[in-house]
Amino acid sequence: MRDYQTMKLSCVSFLYGYLLILALLYQGFECSKKKYNFELIYQWKQIEYKFRNEAERSEAIANGSFNVGKIQTMDAQYTFDASTNRERIFITTPKLTSSGVPATFGTITNETRDGNPVIDPYPSWSWQLNPENCRYHRIVSVFRVWADECNRLWIADNGIVGDSFVCPPQLLAFDLRTDELLYKYEVPYDQYLNVSWFISPMAEIESFKNRCENTWVYVADTNAPSMLVYSLKQNTSWRVQDRSFDPDPNYNVYTIGGDSFVFADGIITVALSPPSHGLCKRKLHYHAMSNINESWVYVKDLKNRSNFAVPYGSPHLFHTYKDKRNQQSVTEAIDQYGNIYFSLLTDVELLKWNPNTAYKRENFELIANDKKTMQFPSGLKVVPYRNTDKEVLWMFSVAYQRYEAKTLNGTVVNFRLFRAFL
Repeated sequence: MRDYQTMKLSCVSFLYGYLLILALLYQGFECSKKKYNFELIYQWKQIEYKFRNEAERSEAIANGSFNVGKIQTMDAQYTFDASTNRERIFITTPKLTSSGVPATFGTITNETRDGNPVIDPYPSWSWQLNPENCRYHRIVSVFRVWADECNRLWIADNGIVGDSFVCPPQLLAFDLRTDELLYKYEVPYDQYLNVSWFISPMAEIESFKNRCENTWVYVADTNAPSMLVYSLKQNTSWRVQDRSFDPDPNYNVYTIGGDSFVFADGIITVALSPPSHGLCKRKLHYHAMSNINESWVYVKDLKNRSNFAVPYGSPHLFHTYKDKRNQQSVTEAIDQYGNIYFSLLTDVELLKWNPNTAYKRENFELIANDKKTMQFPSGLKVVPYRNTDKEVLWMFSVAYQRYEAKTLNGTVVNFRLFRAFL
């Protein structure tokens, strides 16, 4: 009898312990879900700009310079100025057509029109009007931007309206405190092609001395495909080419949310591993959009111009992971611990991957997958929260497939900006 009571108590204790473990696991799962609570910050059915008055807006619509409901967004950038506690979010609207996009870049204002947050052209309208004149102070067309740790905003202006170059491509850097132009660099004509699209800039600061002059900027040229490496200290650049930048013709067809289109995009994104990795071990991760490979290169090798005196002459410097995704991806971002965040376009999933593990689906952590609201996350950035050690993942879903399939219109929500604390 005593043995039976002992066995009964043991079973009860085991069952209690089992239930306790399940409860703890459930709590852990709940906490895990809460870690990636994506909050909708802004949304648009169509893009609206801050014109000086109603008559000016009406005139822009009448003359075709503002094509209401047909403008495609691409990127968002959050910035914070600790000295003034000023928060801003920048939005890009590249000039994908020959007319209809009055401004390519601006900040979100507190104003709305028909529920759409109004964008104020940055740094002013004068920088963006009549870009074909190629004035010194100009911004023609911008896909993505980058805010660095020295309170500077880097803009890669590809100089293209529609399918035509109207001005040489250029790199611009603005002081986010004063909004004044700090640096301007026109890309030499022998470092781009007539199909080049300089699309994704990223800045690396080696030293904070001398106004952060020891800065490097890496820019993906998706159509060439190639990469521009720019040294601020030397005020010079060079073109890098490798076969790992190329698209794969087997992955040129995209189907997202019922819309399909064909695109042959090469290298579309660049993302730096954390500074804690050290100057000699810091990596630049990248991938082509129309491809399923993920690759990387040491930035120390990119900084040696002699490595690229011959086109495609240094294949040993570029590394591609053995395993692959099963579909295309747009951009990627890296947090302070080296985790990489990226999307799967067809499945409409946002994933997290630790690059210390194999590049396999079983090592990809699903952190968001809203099939309706998160289509085509073209803007993806990990940014410090104000001036703390916390980080925020900003995700800008832009439903780009609607633009390509000509189903983009201003009657439904097309663009959504989310954030999640990491």
